[in-house]
Amino acid sequence: NVVMHDPDLARRTRLELWAEHLELPVSTIDGNPIDVIDEFWKPMSQAQHDLRRAGKPLTHRLVCLPRLSKRTSRLFGPISGLLVDG
Repeated sequence: NVVMHDPDLARRTRLELWAEHLELPVSTIDGNPIDVIDEFWKPMSQAQHDLRRAGKPLTHRLVCLPRLSKRTSRLFGPISGLLVDG
């Protein structure tokens, strides 16, 4: 976790970290964070989870965590409200 008071630094840090984790160029993920999660994080992690369950080798290091509590969805509203740059 990182707390920053500089909105530009927070945004650059998020983009660089997400680009590294998603193995995508920053320009590809430089958009609305919610859209990036829906378009890249979720499909990529679910595809890797499906490969793991099928006993096949993973093609990416990002894998969904299936054992998260179903109650975590209650946090999405507050987290979405905090998932901003600055």
